Amino acid sequence: MKQFYFSLLLLLACTGKANSQNPVINSDFTADPTARVFNGKIYMYPSHDIRNPEDPSDDWFCMADYHVYSSENLTDWTDHGIILEQNNIPWVEPNSYSMWAPDCVYKDGKYYFFFPSKPKDTKGFSVGVAVSDHPEGPFFPNWRPIKGIMGIDPCVLVDKDGSAYIYWAGNGLRMAKLKDNMRELASEPVEIQGLPEGFKEGPFVFERAGKYYHTFPWVKDKTETLAYAMADTPTGPFKFKGIIMDESSTGCWTNHHSIVEYNGQWYLFYHHNDYSPEFDKNRSARIDSLFFNADGTIRKVRPTLRGVGITDARMKIQIDRYSEISKKGVTVSFLNEKNKFEGWKCTFNKTNSWLTYNKVDFGQKPVSEVKMRIRSAQEGSVRIETSGKELVRVNIPASKDWSIITAPVTGAPTGIHDIRLSLLKGSSVEIDWIGFDAVPWSEGAFNTRQYRNFFAEMGYSQEEIDAKLKEVFNEVFYGPNKIYFEVGDSMAYISDVKNNDVRTEGMSYGMMIAVQFDRKDIFDRLWHWCKKYMQNPDGMFKGYFAWSCKTDGTRNSQGPASDGELYYITSLIFASNRWGNDSGINYLAEAQYILDCSMQKTGMDFVTPLIDLEHKLITFTPTRYGASFTDPSYHLPAFYEVWARWAQDGRSGFWKECAERSREYLHKSIHPVTGLNPDYNNYDGSLLGNKGIIGDAFRFDSWRVPMNIALDYSWSCSDRKWQQEYGNKIQNFLYGKGLYTFDDQYNVDGTPVKEILLGGNREEYRKLRHSLGLVATSAAVSLTCTDTRCYEFAKQLWEAKHEPYDDGYFDAYYDGLLRLFAFMHLSGKYQIIFPKD
Repeated sequence: MKQFYFSLLLLLACTGKANSQNPVINSDFTADPTARVFNGKIYMYPSHDIRNPEDPSDDWFCMADYHVYSSENLTDWTDHGIILEQNNIPWVEPNSYSMWAPDCVYKDGKYYFFFPSKPKDTKGFSVGVAVSDHPEGPFFPNWRPIKGIMGIDPCVLVDKDGSAYIYWAGNGLRMAKLKDNMRELASEPVEIQGLPEGFKEGPFVFERAGKYYHTFPWVKDKTETLAYAMADTPTGPFKFKGIIMDESSTGCWTNHHSIVEYNGQWYLFYHHNDYSPEFDKNRSARIDSLFFNADGTIRKVRPTLRGVGITDARMKIQIDRYSEISKKGVTVSFLNEKNKFEGWKCTFNKTNSWLTYNKVDFGQKPVSEVKMRIRSAQEGSVRIETSGKELVRVNIPASKDWSIITAPVTGAPTGIHDIRLSLLKGSSVEIDWIGFDAVPWSEGAFNTRQYRNFFAEMGYSQEEIDAKLKEVFNEVFYGPNKIYFEVGDSMAYISDVKNNDVRTEGMSYGMMIAVQFDRKDIFDRLWHWCKKYMQNPDGMFKGYFAWSCKTDGTRNSQGPASDGELYYITSLIFASNRWGNDSGINYLAEAQYILDCSMQKTGMDFVTPLIDLEHKLITFTPTRYGASFTDPSYHLPAFYEVWARWAQDGRSGFWKECAERSREYLHKSIHPVTGLNPDYNNYDGSLLGNKGIIGDAFRFDSWRVPMNIALDYSWSCSDRKWQQEYGNKIQNFLYGKGLYTFDDQYNVDGTPVKEILLGGNREEYRKLRHSLGLVATSAAVSLTCTDTRCYEFAKQLWEAKHEPYDDGYFDAYYDGLLRLFAFMHLSGKYQIIFPKD
């Protein structure tokens, strides 16, 4: 502050983003993909292959839970986390690892998720159903399986008249009609006739143009094909028609599929063991286009690496998922045999060897440069073309290590084009990916556990980066202008020295920095000071912290500010993950105590929870007045995802929803042209107007928003497209005001403010300035940006010195902390701290 339902499941995985071709998910194994269209999106419900955790030598199928994924373009996929887990279903045998192929359908306002598993005290498989109000859950399972079904791989067809039919495998392929409650059979099961001899499973039934298609995996020889039959009614009789997809050319034993129409095109979802060639019980979902003949029969689908979807030119283009390739001279292999989820590389071995990657969207603004992650034992040269026109020739330096090289592009196209790469010179030229302009990352660290070193991409050496980060850290904690002060043997505080006070903002920031740098000594000292002087042990503010104190611990204010608690909770959880809870402070218990005290304040006269329970958004202050509005700079959705995973307070589903609501709020809060936001506003994103607080402009609190959005992008990347647009937008606005001259206060529409707020403690310091704090956060948002001007923002931060402004004003506290956070972001050192394995 600068101026003034218990979920059924513990959600083991929160929202994450994947960007991929075939396979479409590169963070987990995803077999048996059932695709459905709900609310204008594709939702994919696969099974989840794992190695048996109790017996790693087990060579059979092993599945403990289900995730759900969604996409609007078949390229970018959001992982909504685990929706069902084997040990949270009443009728399923614990640790049976038998959560095989599922399905999900919509009927009468509800989403019904059908799944097989091994029941308690019974041989074989049964089929259960779980229900939700939303396609991504939460799903609540019925207490018993569907009576009358003994089998696997349920598929449900909701016909045009609303009747529902369920199909499954078990002693042949069978079907029955469902009652309207979708939990009971309305008819006796019958075996489907007219199908070829041989093993069959995994039925998927759909309707098109009045015809009903019963499709299924069929072992024609040794491994599974995908085959189908047709009928005029959902109950048959079905007439066998032929093969949809041939047996795997690499010997993958199984295939399992679904077929769906989306935006006028039909698609086949299926699986293959791309990421596990040595063990075909770990499969991954793929997608390819599917077409029909004039008589309604299905054309055979040829599996591809390229898959479907249009690829953004300004993201990493995984050219190893090619659409065409020369007969000789190009090979594809894994980047890392020890972690195949890192994907593949292409190796060009012969002059004039080439590959083509189709459907790349260059947008409406021409790109200016190309980037390539590359490695070559000798110098070489690669040509990149679109539509037969050369875009660029890239000279490849000899290097034993992977590097990112950049080359200028001339005559770049707009719109969608195929790209073609060919080797002009050299041998054994390895290419991981290419991309155009800034090429931000497409996945968050919750999935990848990797962080972008932006400064390294700019050409700074790791030695330079480490030295700079150490220098900035020491300026804050130990230099002549330090803001960190130790008290006795066990305490310390961080002070806003220009105001000679201690704030929960700075104390909680300091704790987050300390845990990031693995400085338990600093962390514990700060926490001991907070516990002694700031946290309320009882009364209406019990568990909350007085937001401002004198340096001797005397309180300037009794009330809390919500951002302090937000950082306290997250940094304590990280401390628990990093250092455990048995070294003098039970960090996790302290975080849980703050959360529990906050949630117990529902219905009190003056004090409220940190989170407004109606809007599921953080309050400005958890008091009667402050809870009526919010502060955009308090919104850190990824923090809630940390709480959902590791707070262990029984509210994981609630915190996950808070993350989504916070992202939705930011969309409304930020000006659509300038990218600016006010210091404070209403929960619907509208300005406060005349509510008595000067917060309708972009001022000091607002500076933090670009950095906060960069953090959410880096960790979660679940709002990628909007966050990229935001980063480009705010940098474009500030750049237009002069990269080295933009002011630190504006109206949100970009016009000059009428009243300039005082940044220091003396009236003569009331002026607009090019503040280091905003220089820092506008550089941090470069992690999201696709425009190459982001490098200029980062360069300005790297070169900026923390010293008095021309009028003598100096802010060691706010400018210093934001500068340090920005350097942590851009060097890849602001990280999610996972529990130790």
